[in-house]
Amino acid sequence: MNVNEIKNIENIIPLDEGEKIIKQTVNRLTAPGENYGSLMLSVDITVETQDGEMKEINAVAKMVPPNEFIQKIFNTQVTFRNEIGFYKNIVPTLQNFQREHGVQEVIDFSSKYIGSRINLKDDNTQVDSDAVLLLENLKLSNFKNLERTEGFDLDVSKLVIKDLAYLHGVSLALKLQKPDVFENEVKRFLTTLKMDDSEGAEQMKAKIRKLIESVDGCKPFVSRVMKAIDQPPNLQPREPFATISHNDVWVNNTMIQLDRKKPIKNKLVDFQVCNYGSPAKDLLFFLFSSVKNHILEKHYNDLVQFYHRTFTSVLKELKCDTTQFSFGAFEKELDYEARNSQFGHIVFMCFPIFAPKGSVKDIAELLPGEFSDGPPTELHKQKLAFVIKEFIKRNWI
Repeated sequence: MNVNEIKNIENIIPLDEGEKIIKQTVNRLTAPGENYGSLMLSVDITVETQDGEMKEINAVAKMVPPNEFIQKIFNTQVTFRNEIGFYKNIVPTLQNFQREHGVQEVIDFSSKYIGSRINLKDDNTQVDSDAVLLLENLKLSNFKNLERTEGFDLDVSKLVIKDLAYLHGVSLALKLQKPDVFENEVKRFLTTLKMDDSEGAEQMKAKIRKLIESVDGCKPFVSRVMKAIDQPPNLQPREPFATISHNDVWVNNTMIQLDRKKPIKNKLVDFQVCNYGSPAKDLLFFLFSSVKNHILEKHYNDLVQFYHRTFTSVLKELKCDTTQFSFGAFEKELDYEARNSQFGHIVFMCFPIFAPKGSVKDIAELLPGEFSDGPPTELHKQKLAFVIKEFIKRNWI
């Protein structure tokens, strides 16, 4: 799909008095397979000031996917509004809450919000093809997606886990101390996504079964694995841990800033399916989908403990009693989510994560059960075998 301009963009760009937009240059931002739930564009805008000087605004535009099947899967009518709400309402609410407690360095794990709309009618009815969410272009600050098929090393993993702990911890502290604010400014933008794709789900299950049967050492576990995948996930939030859950933290939904090849900062992106649920969901899904196998094999316990230390330190900084959030209680959360929600999620996402570049169809052409035209790669098989082995070892499946 080609998009040459965003209509009426001047209505969503914050301009000072006397400023006007002279030019906009729009290009596709992501290649096929790098994003599924939205059409992603880079937008470079030239603005003339009242004094006749020129300034540039470099943005990323998230737009409705040009595919009715994808819109249905992602429940775009709800999730597009929710993502706008995350950047426009939730982030500033959490930052202001931190400032009220004297926190100097408030959360900074997401892109800066520029502007948004759900249609050109200036009403609150239907999200349509003119809907747009404008955010800062992180690539201009040297943030980038790392190679999705390689997975993260220990240093990058810790950067992402730290940001997850702050996302979860600050929002949980707000819930505990200001439940009305949490309900009105946060929770109303958190909707559980129920994938409406029975046809595609059956096709994916058939692909998973076939793949497991082809992987050395996995064939004896086919029935055990398929039973776990057939089990409907339990999506009911449980107290006291329930908080904002990103719900989709994998390699491509993080951007890493490097300094002399050393990772120094992370940004989380793509908050369209965030919901109200357990922080353990995000941690498990990230660890087993996006961290290198040998790193996770050696450092799983260290990373879980690092997450919990950071999470509880955030709660303490915001004057919360952490008694009910002990490490033992968190381990029970991990066990519950591993058994009831995350195994199928991880196995399913291995298909887009390990799809060879060039094999993935454009978002406009994707059909149920499709991610790539080629056979599973060796990296995909290795990750699947690793995940199955680890979940069986921990008696999670």
